[in-house]
Amino acid sequence: MRDSTNEVLRAIATNGPISRAQLARDLGLSGPTLTQATKILIKSGLVKELQQTPSTGGRPATQLGLAAAAGQIIGVKLAPDHVTGVCVNLDSEILWSFDEPFEAQGNAAIKELTLLLKKQAKKVNGQLIGIGVGLPGVVAPGDEGITDSVIFDWKGINVGEQLSLALEVPVLLENDVNTLSITESLYGRGRDISNFLTITLGRGIGLGIVINGELYNGSHGAGEFGHVNAVKNGEMCECGKKGCLETIAGDPAILSKAIALGLVPKNSSIEKVRVAARGNKQISAKIFKEPAEAFGIAIANLINILGPELLLISGEGSEGWDLWKPWVEAALQSHVVETMKDFEIEIDPWDDRKWALGATAIVIQASFSRSGAVGKNPQDIKKRLQVVNRNH
Repeated sequence: MRDSTNEVLRAIATNGPISRAQLARDLGLSGPTLTQATKILIKSGLVKELQQTPSTGGRPATQLGLAAAAGQIIGVKLAPDHVTGVCVNLDSEILWSFDEPFEAQGNAAIKELTLLLKKQAKKVNGQLIGIGVGLPGVVAPGDEGITDSVIFDWKGINVGEQLSLALEVPVLLENDVNTLSITESLYGRGRDISNFLTITLGRGIGLGIVINGELYNGSHGAGEFGHVNAVKNGEMCECGKKGCLETIAGDPAILSKAIALGLVPKNSSIEKVRVAARGNKQISAKIFKEPAEAFGIAIANLINILGPELLLISGEGSEGWDLWKPWVEAALQSHVVETMKDFEIEIDPWDDRKWALGATAIVIQASFSRSGAVGKNPQDIKKRLQVVNRNH
């Protein structure tokens, strides 16, 4: 089902102030549908009517723009050892950013995160609308932000509820690859593309799915690409299953393999593995051929099912894409059906701030999304936006 309200918001956010007539033409929406969508956005405090613009004939056109003035949003990306964040206004202009050390594993993780976010919240000038958090794992729908993260060793923790109560501000959580997909959809390479996939390589292997311009979340989360089966009766994965793609294609697996083969010394890093592989084709093949072929076949299966126009490869592991590329491309050539081969692959430079920017978008979207319509946090966000709108 088409989400006209989201489409209108995206068009206003990405194209700047725009008239209703231009929105209708650009989006192919009927007058009543556009009127209803703009009413929702204005009532939510996200959009306001601006000055009228001159017209070549008839009445001047009223412009619609984001109510950016005083409202600010913090978005963060959590990693096992650090937090990267941005603070934006309602135009998604980054006002400032931060990077802080953080120990995700351990009983004190949520308390440490609370103190870190509280320090950043004090820097906000004006109304703090909410905080969006992206993290590696599965986040259940609802205000509690109940999270399962193998990488963080978090199981069934109500992170969103704990942070919201402690910080006295709405806190919404999302899978971090999804927040990156949101950023690309709103501001990046996916802005003019209806169907694309964001695939991340590194400590884990993640997937963000955008279909018909909308992020696909499934009924219980989606995108656990690293846990598709790649090897029958393979190594045990952190998730508790055997043979997952991450057990052969994740950075820890590649590093362990290189050390076991004696190709790099013990206590080496993945960066040292890449250096060794770039300096010797035989070493490169021994380390990367098997995982790259498995990765390529897994991607081919996605392409055959979803038919995307674009694949964005990101994450810290993308810095070694030159070592993956030949075998991945060969696997795609062999396994993607002919009717699905009209797609592009691009490397999306790794930048944690882009992931954090996407986390700010989930705060804005929550004020009118169907899934969050009755939740306490989205309602609180809506009230805060209305206050901002009345004052500006």
